[in-house]
Amino acid sequence: MRVLVSYDKGGQHLEQAVETIVAANTVGKTSTVAYQAGRSITLLPGFQASQGSLFTADIKPVTSGGNELSLQLKAYPNPFDESTMIDYYLPADGKVTIVITDAQGKVISQLMKDENQAAGKHQIEWNSTALKAGMYIPVIEHNQKKAVGRLVKK
Repeated sequence: MRVLVSYDKGGQHLEQAVETIVAANTVGKTSTVAYQAGRSITLLPGFQASQGSLFTADIKPVTSGGNELSLQLKAYPNPFDESTMIDYYLPADGKVTIVITDAQGKVISQLMKDENQAAGKHQIEWNSTALKAGMYIPVIEHNQKKAVGRLVKK
């Protein structure tokens, strides 16, 4: 798992990975951030834990079954013909934005913008009838975190 999101607005955050975490982000002065990985945690140049933050990194077993502490995104069917269902899990209440970009990062479709949603499992359908075959990237933003996926339209 690669962590690029900066935690500069405070709060508590937990990132978990079965194998490895690679991070090059910033932990702000009022944030509490914990990384847990089964094999390794690598802090790259650019990683910074600001004075006043609380940052921990632990190597310990992490199971792959439904981590209900982190933002998650899945889509099916994939590859798809005209439409696909995007399932996502929110670890806390908050505003949600979901966009679909092309492979170059250009926003193709905005499915949701700053919509308040409760913690838990959610689902939204994306209809791409007017678009050509290719790779598309769903991006969900929630409480200063971002999750991305990969979709292939046949």
